[in-house]
Amino acid sequence: MGKRAVATVYPLLLLMAAMSGCLSESVDDAPTVPDEVFFSEPTDTRECFEHDGQERCWLIHVPANTSLEFCQEHSCPLLIDLHGRHVTAELQNNLSDFARVTDADHTILLHPEGIGWGWNFGWCCGGENDVDFLLTLIDHMIEDRSADASRVYLSGWSNGCFMSQEMAMVASHKITAIACMAGYTVEPKSADYSPIPVMEFHGFLDPGVLYGHSSTASYQVAGTLEGEEGAIQNLYYWADANGCSGLVPDVETVESDHSIKKFTECENGSEAVLYTLNLGMHNPYLNDYEGADGPFDEATLKGNPTGLDITATAWEFLRAFDKDDGATA
Repeated sequence: MGKRAVATVYPLLLLMAAMSGCLSESVDDAPTVPDEVFFSEPTDTRECFEHDGQERCWLIHVPANTSLEFCQEHSCPLLIDLHGRHVTAELQNNLSDFARVTDADHTILLHPEGIGWGWNFGWCCGGENDVDFLLTLIDHMIEDRSADASRVYLSGWSNGCFMSQEMAMVASHKITAIACMAGYTVEPKSADYSPIPVMEFHGFLDPGVLYGHSSTASYQVAGTLEGEEGAIQNLYYWADANGCSGLVPDVETVESDHSIKKFTECENGSEAVLYTLNLGMHNPYLNDYEGADGPFDEATLKGNPTGLDITATAWEFLRAFDKDDGATA
C-alpha cells in the first residue's frame, strides 16, 4: 500500500502542546517533522484540530520503536477506543488498557473526546456530527501518521459501543472491524453497507444497557423508550447485515463464566459475534471504574469478577482482519 508523507510529534511540539493545549488548529496546518525522528519509548500526547467550528481533541499513544519511517514501510494499525457517556478519554484509556496488548503490533491508539462526554447517534446525544469527526480523524491519522488504511479498528464502551456500531454501518468503507462493549446498534441498515466483522461483549447482569433490551439506557439518557435492542437481537441484526448463512450461530461455546455465539460463514469474510459475560455487569474490563458519574454507581461498575481479559480478546479478534486481504488477514 502506498503511503503519504506524514507528521509526528517531537520535543518542540510537546512544549507547544503544553503551552497551547492543542498541537494544531487544523489538519491542513499540522506541522511536519523529519522522517528520521524515532522514539525508543512510547509517546502519549493530546492533539486537536478544528471541526465544524469546534475544537475536537484526542489522546494519542504511539508505541516504542514505532517511527514515522517504520509506519511508512510496515503496517501500523489504527485503533480508536471510544469512551462511554460521563466518561473521559483518560478514564477510558485507563479502564480498557488497550496499549498493554496492542503495542506489540505497533498500533497507533486513539482515545477521542466526545462533546459533553458523549457521542451523537440515533436517540443520543447532542447535535454534533460525530460520524464526520471520526472519519476526518481517521483520514488525518492515515495522512499524518501513516496509519495502515486497511487496518482501521474501532472499540468502545457503552455510549462508545453504540457509536462504534454506528460507524460500522455508515462507514464500512473505512472501518475494517469493530469489537465493543455494552452497547447495541440503533442505525437502520444502509444500502451502502459492505459487511465487516463485528463483535459485541455484554454482561448478562448489566443494569444499565440491559441484556434483553436497551430501553432503560434510552430512557435514562434521552427520556425516550426507543431502545428495543437486546444482545441476541443485536447479534442477529449483524448476522443479517453481513449476509451470514444459517438460522443459528455456527459456532457456540459455553463456559461457566461466559458464552460465545458466532456466525462465521458470512460475506466478505466477515463475522458476527456475541460474547456474553455470565456474571458481568456494565463494566466488562478487568479494571474497576472508580469515581463513577451519571446513571451508574461504583458498585455496578466493578470490573468483570471472573478475570476474563476482554481487552485482549477484543484485540485478538480485531487484528485478524485486514481489508487488503478481503477481510481476513
